[in-house]
Amino acid sequence: MKIFEKIKTDFKREFKLLGFSLMEQEMDYNTTTRIQRFLGNLVTTIKTKDYKTDNSAKEIRVLNHPVMERIDEDNFRKYILFGKIVKKISYIEKFKKENFKYFDKKYDDIYILRANSGEIYLTLTYVIDKLIERNQSKNPLLVATKKYHVDMIKMICPNIPFIYIKDIDLRFTGLEFKIENFRFFYLFDNPHFQKVELDIKHKPFGEAHYFKSILDDLNMTYNDISMRTMIVPLQDEASMKEKVSKIGLNLDNFIFISPEAQSCKLYNEDFWCELINILNKEGYDVFVNRVTKDVNLEYATTFKSCNLTFAEAFALAKRAKRIISLRSGFTEFLIQTNTPMDVLYTKFRQRHSFDDLDITHVMSGFGLLTLPGINKDKIREFNMFEVAPSTCINCITKGILNDDIN
Repeated sequence: MKIFEKIKTDFKREFKLLGFSLMEQEMDYNTTTRIQRFLGNLVTTIKTKDYKTDNSAKEIRVLNHPVMERIDEDNFRKYILFGKIVKKISYIEKFKKENFKYFDKKYDDIYILRANSGEIYLTLTYVIDKLIERNQSKNPLLVATKKYHVDMIKMICPNIPFIYIKDIDLRFTGLEFKIENFRFFYLFDNPHFQKVELDIKHKPFGEAHYFKSILDDLNMTYNDISMRTMIVPLQDEASMKEKVSKIGLNLDNFIFISPEAQSCKLYNEDFWCELINILNKEGYDVFVNRVTKDVNLEYATTFKSCNLTFAEAFALAKRAKRIISLRSGFTEFLIQTNTPMDVLYTKFRQRHSFDDLDITHVMSGFGLLTLPGINKDKIREFNMFEVAPSTCINCITKGILNDDIN
Protein backbone atom coordinates (compact mmCIF):
# COMPACT_ATOMS: atom_id res chain seq x y z
CA MET A 1 0.00 0.00 0.00
CA LYS A 2 1.25 3.46 -0.95
CA ILE A 3 1.59 6.01 1.84
CA PHE A 4 0.20 8.78 -0.35
CA GLU A 5 -1.76 8.16 -3.55
CA LYS A 6 -3.13 10.57 -6.12
CA ILE A 7 -5.75 9.39 -8.60
CA LYS A 8 -6.64 11.64 -11.52
CA THR A 9 -8.92 11.13 -14.53
CA ASP A 10 -10.88 13.55 -16.72
CA PHE A 11 -13.87 13.31 -14.39
CA LYS A 12 -12.43 12.44 -10.99
CA ARG A 13 -9.61 13.30 -8.60
CA GLU A 14 -8.81 11.61 -5.32
CA PHE A 15 -6.09 11.91 -2.69
CA LYS A 16 -5.49 9.01 -0.30
CA LEU A 17 -3.30 8.61 2.78
CA LEU A 18 -2.58 4.98 3.74
CA GLY A 19 -5.61 3.95 1.70
CA PHE A 20 -7.96 6.42 3.42
CA SER A 21 -9.63 9.01 1.19
CA LEU A 22 -8.65 12.55 2.20
CA MET A 23 -10.45 14.26 -0.69
CA GLU A 24 -12.47 12.99 -3.62
CA GLN A 25 -13.77 15.22 -6.41
CA GLU A 26 -16.21 14.33 -9.18
CA MET A 27 -17.16 16.59 -12.09
CA ASP A 28 -20.22 16.17 -14.29
CA TYR A 29 -19.68 18.26 -17.40
CA ASN A 30 -23.25 17.79 -18.61
CA THR A 31 -24.89 19.26 -15.50
CA THR A 32 -21.83 21.38 -14.56
CA THR A 33 -21.91 19.93 -11.07
CA ARG A 34 -18.81 19.45 -8.92
CA ILE A 35 -18.95 17.26 -5.82
CA GLN A 36 -16.11 17.16 -3.28
CA ARG A 37 -15.97 14.76 -0.35
CA PHE A 38 -13.48 15.33 2.47
CA LEU A 39 -12.32 12.73 5.01
CA GLY A 40 -14.48 9.99 3.58
CA ASN A 41 -17.95 11.45 3.65
CA LEU A 42 -17.57 13.66 6.71
CA VAL A 43 -17.82 16.94 4.79
CA THR A 44 -19.30 17.27 1.29
CA THR A 45 -19.49 20.31 -0.96
CA ILE A 46 -21.78 20.43 -4.00
CA LYS A 47 -21.28 23.23 -6.51
CA THR A 48 -23.55 23.82 -9.50
CA LYS A 49 -23.57 26.49 -12.19
CA ASP A 50 -26.13 27.40 -14.82
CA TYR A 51 -24.15 28.79 -17.74
CA LYS A 52 -27.26 30.00 -19.52
CA THR A 53 -28.05 32.46 -16.73
CA ASP A 54 -24.66 32.57 -14.91
CA ASN A 55 -26.46 31.66 -11.67
CA SER A 56 -24.64 29.32 -9.30
CA ALA A 57 -24.98 27.61 -5.94
CA LYS A 58 -22.67 25.91 -3.44
CA GLU A 59 -23.86 23.68 -0.61
CA ILE A 60 -21.86 22.35 2.35
CA ARG A 61 -23.03 19.19 4.09
CA VAL A 62 -21.74 17.46 7.24
CA LEU A 63 -22.50 13.73 7.41
CA ASN A 64 -24.79 14.40 4.43
CA HIS A 65 -26.91 16.93 6.37
CA PRO A 66 -27.20 20.43 4.76
CA VAL A 67 -25.43 23.06 6.86
CA MET A 68 -24.75 26.08 4.69
CA GLU A 69 -25.63 27.19 1.17
CA ARG A 70 -24.42 30.07 -0.99
CA ILE A 71 -26.62 31.09 -3.91
CA ASP A 72 -25.76 33.58 -6.67
CA GLU A 73 -28.79 34.70 -8.69
CA ASP A 74 -30.61 37.82 -9.86
CA ASN A 75 -27.62 40.06 -9.11
CA PHE A 76 -27.53 38.98 -5.46
CA ARG A 77 -25.52 36.55 -3.35
CA LYS A 78 -27.39 34.87 -0.47
CA TYR A 79 -25.89 32.93 2.42
CA ILE A 80 -28.22 30.38 3.99
CA LEU A 81 -27.42 28.70 7.32
CA PHE A 82 -29.56 25.75 8.40
CA GLY A 83 -32.29 26.80 5.97
CA LYS A 84 -32.42 30.51 6.92
CA ILE A 85 -31.02 33.49 4.97
CA VAL A 86 -28.37 35.08 7.18
CA LYS A 87 -26.80 37.47 4.68
CA LYS A 88 -27.70 39.02 1.31
CA ILE A 89 -25.25 40.99 -0.84
CA SER A 90 -26.09 43.16 -3.87
CA TYR A 91 -23.52 42.63 -6.60
CA ILE A 92 -24.35 46.01 -8.06
CA GLU A 93 -23.57 47.75 -4.77
CA LYS A 94 -20.45 45.63 -4.36
CA PHE A 95 -19.35 46.57 -7.89
CA LYS A 96 -19.87 50.27 -7.16
CA LYS A 97 -17.95 50.11 -3.89
CA GLU A 98 -14.98 48.30 -5.42
CA ASN A 99 -14.69 49.97 -8.84
CA PHE A 100 -16.35 53.38 -9.11
CA LYS A 101 -13.19 55.04 -7.83
CA TYR A 102 -11.59 54.13 -11.19
CA PHE A 103 -14.25 55.75 -13.40
CA ASP A 104 -13.77 59.43 -14.14
CA LYS A 105 -17.09 61.24 -14.63
CA LYS A 106 -15.98 62.47 -18.06
CA TYR A 107 -16.63 58.98 -19.46
CA ASP A 108 -20.12 57.94 -20.45
CA ASP A 109 -19.83 54.36 -21.73
CA ILE A 110 -17.52 51.76 -20.24
CA TYR A 111 -16.58 48.62 -22.18
CA ILE A 112 -15.35 45.81 -19.92
CA LEU A 113 -13.04 43.32 -21.64
CA ARG A 114 -13.33 40.04 -19.79
CA ALA A 115 -12.09 37.22 -21.98
CA ASN A 116 -8.87 35.60 -23.13
CA SER A 117 -6.61 36.88 -25.86
CA GLY A 118 -8.43 35.44 -28.88
CA GLU A 119 -11.79 37.04 -28.20
CA ILE A 120 -10.22 40.30 -27.07
CA TYR A 121 -8.10 40.50 -30.23
CA LEU A 122 -11.18 39.97 -32.41
CA THR A 123 -13.21 42.52 -30.43
CA LEU A 124 -10.59 45.25 -30.62
CA THR A 125 -9.63 44.52 -34.22
CA TYR A 126 -13.05 44.14 -35.80
CA VAL A 127 -16.00 45.26 -33.69
CA ILE A 128 -15.13 47.90 -31.08
CA ASP A 129 -15.45 50.78 -33.54
CA LYS A 130 -18.93 49.70 -34.65
CA LEU A 131 -19.99 49.17 -31.03
CA ILE A 132 -18.89 52.68 -30.05
CA GLU A 133 -20.57 54.17 -33.12
CA ARG A 134 -23.84 52.27 -32.62
CA ASN A 135 -24.01 53.12 -28.91
CA GLN A 136 -23.23 56.76 -29.69
CA SER A 137 -20.55 56.73 -27.02
CA LYS A 138 -19.10 60.22 -26.77
CA ASN A 139 -16.36 59.44 -24.25
CA PRO A 140 -15.84 55.67 -24.13
CA LEU A 141 -13.49 53.90 -21.74
CA LEU A 142 -12.05 50.40 -22.13
CA VAL A 143 -11.47 48.31 -19.01
CA ALA A 144 -8.67 45.75 -19.31
CA THR A 145 -8.98 42.87 -16.83
CA LYS A 146 -5.76 41.04 -17.75
CA LYS A 147 -2.28 42.53 -18.06
CA TYR A 148 -1.92 41.51 -21.69
CA HIS A 149 -5.18 43.31 -22.53
CA VAL A 150 -3.21 46.51 -21.94
CA ASP A 151 -0.64 45.53 -24.59
CA MET A 152 -3.41 44.68 -27.03
CA ILE A 153 -5.26 47.97 -26.48
CA LYS A 154 -2.07 49.99 -26.94
CA MET A 155 -1.29 48.16 -30.19
CA ILE A 156 -4.78 47.98 -31.70
CA CYS A 157 -6.72 50.91 -30.18
CA PRO A 158 -4.15 53.49 -29.07
CA ASN A 159 -6.73 56.27 -29.53
CA ILE A 160 -9.23 54.86 -27.00
CA PRO A 161 -8.69 55.60 -23.28
CA PHE A 162 -8.36 52.59 -21.00
CA ILE A 163 -7.73 51.52 -17.42
CA TYR A 164 -6.66 48.20 -15.91
CA ILE A 165 -8.67 46.58 -13.11
CA LYS A 166 -7.45 43.19 -11.93
CA ASP A 167 -9.97 40.52 -10.87
CA ILE A 168 -13.03 42.65 -11.49
CA ASP A 169 -16.07 40.90 -10.02
CA LEU A 170 -18.96 40.84 -12.51
CA ARG A 171 -22.00 38.72 -11.74
CA PHE A 172 -24.69 40.77 -13.40
CA THR A 173 -27.44 39.43 -15.59
CA GLY A 174 -27.10 40.61 -19.18
CA LEU A 175 -24.33 42.12 -21.30
CA GLU A 176 -25.46 45.73 -20.86
CA PHE A 177 -26.41 47.55 -17.67
CA LYS A 178 -26.53 51.10 -16.31
CA ILE A 179 -25.39 52.32 -12.91
CA GLU A 180 -25.87 56.02 -12.14
CA ASN A 181 -24.63 57.95 -15.19
CA PHE A 182 -22.49 55.16 -16.64
CA ARG A 183 -23.53 52.64 -19.25
CA PHE A 184 -21.58 49.40 -18.99
CA PHE A 185 -21.03 46.89 -21.80
CA TYR A 186 -19.73 43.52 -20.66
CA LEU A 187 -17.65 41.61 -23.25
CA PHE A 188 -18.10 38.58 -22.73
CA ASP A 189 -20.04 36.65 -20.06
CA ASN A 190 -19.88 32.92 -19.26
CA PRO A 191 -23.17 32.08 -21.03
CA HIS A 192 -21.64 33.40 -24.25
CA PHE A 193 -18.76 30.92 -24.12
CA GLN A 194 -21.06 28.07 -23.14
CA LYS A 195 -23.33 28.77 -26.10
CA VAL A 196 -20.40 29.01 -28.51
CA GLU A 197 -19.19 25.51 -27.69
CA LEU A 198 -22.68 24.00 -27.59
CA ASP A 199 -23.44 25.48 -31.02
CA ILE A 200 -20.18 24.14 -32.47
CA LYS A 201 -20.96 20.69 -31.06
CA HIS A 202 -24.63 20.39 -31.95
CA LYS A 203 -25.40 22.59 -34.94
CA PRO A 204 -24.85 21.14 -38.45
CA PHE A 205 -21.11 20.70 -38.97
CA GLY A 206 -19.47 23.86 -40.29
CA GLU A 207 -22.41 26.15 -39.50
CA ALA A 208 -21.17 27.53 -36.16
CA HIS A 209 -18.02 29.58 -35.74
CA TYR A 210 -16.82 31.49 -32.69
CA PHE A 211 -16.33 34.79 -34.55
CA LYS A 212 -19.81 34.56 -36.05
CA SER A 213 -21.12 33.95 -32.52
CA ILE A 214 -19.44 37.17 -31.36
CA LEU A 215 -21.12 39.09 -34.16
CA ASP A 216 -24.49 37.44 -33.45
CA ASP A 217 -24.31 38.31 -29.76
CA LEU A 218 -23.59 41.92 -30.67
CA ASN A 219 -26.28 42.00 -33.39
CA MET A 220 -23.71 42.63 -36.11
CA THR A 221 -22.96 41.21 -39.54
CA TYR A 222 -19.73 41.00 -41.51
CA ASN A 223 -20.86 44.13 -43.40
CA ASP A 224 -20.82 46.12 -40.16
CA ILE A 225 -17.21 45.55 -39.22
CA SER A 226 -13.91 47.13 -40.17
CA MET A 227 -10.37 46.02 -39.39
CA ARG A 228 -7.81 47.88 -37.33
CA THR A 229 -4.11 47.45 -38.06
CA MET A 230 -1.77 46.63 -35.18
CA ILE A 231 1.17 48.90 -34.47
CA VAL A 232 4.04 47.96 -32.14
CA PRO A 233 4.96 50.83 -29.79
CA LEU A 234 8.58 51.86 -30.22
CA GLN A 235 9.41 51.16 -26.58
CA ASP A 236 8.21 47.55 -26.91
CA GLU A 237 10.29 47.05 -30.06
CA ALA A 238 13.33 48.38 -28.20
CA SER A 239 12.75 46.29 -25.07
CA MET A 240 12.29 43.16 -27.21
CA LYS A 241 15.64 43.74 -28.92
CA GLU A 242 17.34 44.25 -25.58
CA LYS A 243 15.92 41.00 -24.16
CA VAL A 244 16.74 38.77 -27.13
CA SER A 245 20.24 40.23 -27.45
CA LYS A 246 20.95 38.86 -23.96
CA ILE A 247 20.05 35.31 -25.04
CA GLY A 248 21.96 35.57 -28.31
CA LEU A 249 19.03 35.03 -30.67
CA ASN A 250 19.86 35.48 -34.35
CA LEU A 251 17.17 37.94 -35.44
CA ASP A 252 18.04 37.39 -39.10
CA ASN A 253 17.46 33.64 -39.15
CA PHE A 254 15.13 32.19 -36.53
CA ILE A 255 11.86 30.28 -36.15
CA PHE A 256 9.25 31.33 -33.56
CA ILE A 257 7.60 28.38 -31.76
CA SER A 258 4.61 28.67 -29.40
CA PRO A 259 3.75 25.21 -27.97
CA GLU A 260 1.39 26.23 -25.14
CA ALA A 261 -2.38 26.73 -24.99
CA GLN A 262 -5.14 26.96 -22.40
CA SER A 263 -7.99 25.36 -24.34
CA CYS A 264 -6.28 22.90 -26.70
CA LYS A 265 -4.56 19.90 -25.19
CA LEU A 266 -0.79 20.13 -25.19
CA TYR A 267 0.82 18.17 -28.02
CA ASN A 268 3.48 15.48 -27.75
CA GLU A 269 6.67 16.89 -26.25
CA ASP A 270 8.82 14.61 -28.42
CA PHE A 271 7.32 16.31 -31.49
CA TRP A 272 8.49 19.75 -30.37
CA CYS A 273 11.93 18.47 -29.41
CA GLU A 274 12.40 16.69 -32.76
CA LEU A 275 11.18 19.73 -34.67
CA ILE A 276 13.61 22.01 -32.82
CA ASN A 277 16.49 19.58 -33.42
CA ILE A 278 15.76 19.38 -37.16
CA LEU A 279 15.50 23.16 -37.46
CA ASN A 280 18.86 23.47 -35.67
CA LYS A 281 20.42 21.04 -38.16
CA GLU A 282 19.04 23.12 -41.02
CA GLY A 283 20.86 26.13 -39.60
CA TYR A 284 17.99 27.99 -37.97
CA ASP A 285 17.97 29.53 -34.53
CA VAL A 286 14.81 28.70 -32.56
CA PHE A 287 12.90 30.89 -30.13
CA VAL A 288 10.33 29.14 -27.93
CA ASN A 289 7.65 31.35 -26.43
CA ARG A 290 7.02 29.83 -22.98
CA VAL A 291 4.75 31.13 -20.27
CA THR A 292 3.86 28.15 -18.07
CA LYS A 293 6.71 25.84 -19.15
CA ASP A 294 4.29 22.92 -19.04
CA VAL A 295 5.93 21.59 -22.19
CA ASN A 296 9.11 19.68 -21.35
CA LEU A 297 11.82 20.40 -23.94
CA GLU A 298 14.80 18.80 -22.22
CA TYR A 299 15.56 16.61 -25.27
CA ALA A 300 15.75 19.58 -27.62
CA THR A 301 19.35 20.40 -28.54
CA THR A 302 19.33 24.19 -28.56
CA PHE A 303 16.64 26.82 -28.33
CA LYS A 304 16.35 30.34 -26.95
CA SER A 305 13.65 31.64 -24.62
CA CYS A 306 12.97 34.62 -22.38
CA ASN A 307 9.97 36.33 -20.81
CA LEU A 308 8.22 38.63 -23.25
CA THR A 309 5.11 40.77 -23.02
CA PHE A 310 2.45 40.35 -25.69
CA ALA A 311 3.73 43.41 -27.53
CA GLU A 312 7.35 42.20 -27.38
CA ALA A 313 6.35 38.72 -28.55
CA PHE A 314 4.48 40.22 -31.50
CA ALA A 315 7.46 42.41 -32.39
CA LEU A 316 9.74 39.38 -32.29
CA ALA A 317 7.41 37.05 -34.23
CA LYS A 318 7.14 39.69 -36.95
CA ARG A 319 10.86 39.15 -37.65
CA ALA A 320 10.72 35.34 -37.71
CA LYS A 321 11.10 33.17 -40.80
CA ARG A 322 8.00 31.27 -39.67
CA ILE A 323 5.68 30.89 -36.70
CA ILE A 324 4.77 27.38 -35.52
CA SER A 325 2.01 27.44 -32.93
CA LEU A 326 -0.34 25.17 -31.07
CA ARG A 327 -3.80 26.70 -31.60
CA SER A 328 -4.48 29.21 -28.85
CA GLY A 329 -5.85 32.71 -28.42
CA PHE A 330 -2.29 33.92 -28.84
CA THR A 331 -2.41 32.58 -32.42
CA GLU A 332 -5.02 35.17 -33.48
CA PHE A 333 -2.86 37.87 -31.99
CA LEU A 334 0.06 36.81 -34.19
CA ILE A 335 -1.90 36.86 -37.47
CA GLN A 336 -1.09 40.50 -38.20
CA THR A 337 2.64 39.83 -38.04
CA ASN A 338 2.07 38.59 -41.62
CA THR A 339 4.73 35.96 -40.92
CA PRO A 340 4.02 32.54 -42.48
CA MET A 341 2.31 30.48 -39.80
CA ASP A 342 1.75 26.76 -39.20
CA VAL A 343 -1.04 26.12 -36.68
CA LEU A 344 -1.49 22.76 -34.93
CA TYR A 345 -4.94 21.76 -33.72
CA THR A 346 -5.62 19.27 -30.93
CA LYS A 347 -8.86 18.47 -29.10
CA PHE A 348 -10.03 20.83 -26.38
CA ARG A 349 -9.33 19.93 -22.79
CA GLN A 350 -12.06 19.04 -20.35
CA ARG A 351 -12.27 22.15 -18.24
CA HIS A 352 -14.23 23.05 -15.12
CA SER A 353 -17.31 24.18 -17.01
CA PHE A 354 -16.93 22.60 -20.45
CA ASP A 355 -16.68 19.08 -21.78
CA ASP A 356 -14.00 18.26 -24.33
CA LEU A 357 -14.29 19.18 -28.03
CA ASP A 358 -12.82 16.94 -30.73
CA ILE A 359 -10.29 18.25 -33.24
CA THR A 360 -12.59 18.36 -36.27
CA HIS A 361 -15.07 20.53 -34.37
CA VAL A 362 -12.25 22.70 -32.97
CA MET A 363 -10.98 23.36 -36.51
CA SER A 364 -14.48 23.98 -37.84
CA GLY A 365 -15.57 26.21 -34.98
CA PHE A 366 -12.30 28.00 -34.20
CA GLY A 367 -10.47 27.93 -37.54
CA LEU A 368 -8.53 31.02 -38.54
CA LEU A 369 -9.04 30.92 -42.30
CA THR A 370 -12.59 32.29 -42.14
CA LEU A 371 -11.57 35.45 -40.29
CA PRO A 372 -11.95 38.57 -42.45
CA GLY A 373 -9.03 40.48 -43.88
CA ILE A 374 -6.34 37.84 -43.36
CA ASN A 375 -3.80 36.53 -45.86
CA LYS A 376 -4.89 32.88 -46.19
CA ASP A 377 -1.75 32.05 -48.18
CA LYS A 378 0.32 32.68 -45.05
CA ILE A 379 -1.54 30.23 -42.78
CA ARG A 380 -1.53 26.43 -42.79
CA GLU A 381 -3.66 24.43 -40.34
CA PHE A 382 -2.93 20.85 -39.23
CA ASN A 383 -5.34 18.34 -37.67
CA MET A 384 -2.94 16.52 -35.36
CA PHE A 385 -5.28 13.52 -35.07
CA GLU A 386 -5.12 12.89 -38.81
CA VAL A 387 -1.51 13.93 -39.50
CA ALA A 388 1.38 11.81 -38.24
CA PRO A 389 3.98 13.82 -36.26
CA SER A 390 6.75 12.96 -38.73
CA THR A 391 4.57 14.01 -41.68
CA CYS A 392 3.76 17.30 -40.01
CA ILE A 393 7.43 18.00 -39.27
CA ASN A 394 8.39 17.23 -42.88
CA CYS A 395 5.67 19.53 -44.18
CA ILE A 396 6.71 22.35 -41.85
CA THR A 397 10.43 22.11 -42.63
CA LYS A 398 9.81 21.88 -46.40
CA GLY A 399 7.65 24.99 -46.18
CA ILE A 400 10.39 26.89 -44.37
CA LEU A 401 13.08 25.78 -46.82
CA ASN A 402 10.89 26.65 -49.82
CA ASP A 403 10.26 30.13 -48.37
CA ASP A 404 14.02 30.63 -48.12
CA ILE A 405 14.58 29.42 -51.69
CA ASN A 406 11.88 31.68 -53.02
